[in-house]
Amino acid sequence: MRTLNLGSEIIPYSITYSLKAKRKRIVIAPSGIRVVLPQGSAEEEGIELIESKKKTVFTLRARVLQQEKRFKDQIDIQYVSGARIPFLGREIPLLVSQEKRKRSRLEYDGTLVVRVQAGLASQDVRKEVKRRVEGWIKEQMREEALQVIAVLGKKIGILPKGLRIKGQKRVWGSCGRNHVINLNWRLSLFRREVFEYVIAHEMCHLRHMNHSKDYWKLVASIVPEYEKYRDWLKFRGYGSP
Repeated sequence: MRTLNLGSEIIPYSITYSLKAKRKRIVIAPSGIRVVLPQGSAEEEGIELIESKKKTVFTLRARVLQQEKRFKDQIDIQYVSGARIPFLGREIPLLVSQEKRKRSRLEYDGTLVVRVQAGLASQDVRKEVKRRVEGWIKEQMREEALQVIAVLGKKIGILPKGLRIKGQKRVWGSCGRNHVINLNWRLSLFRREVFEYVIAHEMCHLRHMNHSKDYWKLVASIVPEYEKYRDWLKFRGYGSP
């Protein structure tokens, strides 16, 4: 493990090689910093690259750590009145109102208003608000995804046979041989570019059910900066400086 020094600050980094890499790049993530080199490159090339971008690396690392904290805050949504719900780069205010009614109801006019039955215990209120808000997010995300799919379908020349919004614990999206695309609803918590990249990633699998060179070439033709978004999702950080 090598280290990068700037004044009194010291941060570790590693140098790795990739058969898929066509250029030298730096990946900055909460878990660490990597210099990725094409296979056959000299290690000194990686050292020269990161040393030449030292100030940028330190600046972006600070942003990544801030982003990681925000990421954890986003995943841990607080379903209480006054909270702000992340949705594709926006933050939507949440208002919870307990009223005399038989069943809960959600309204949206720029603010998410969840009206629940009066007299419910606090934990039951939170559970009902969570159910309503997540249901709304999934519905909105489906509508947004269908619009993106329609645009990409014209570029790729094929459409999926179905779309499902799910709560996967290990993947952000998937596309099976049945040509049905699955999206993790938590993608809605991130900025739109990341959301659209995942849809493009899965749409390209309608042409190539693998991660071959032809597949990544198609992805790059749709999302030229796909590596940045791919690394962001993998490491919950930023890509190359």
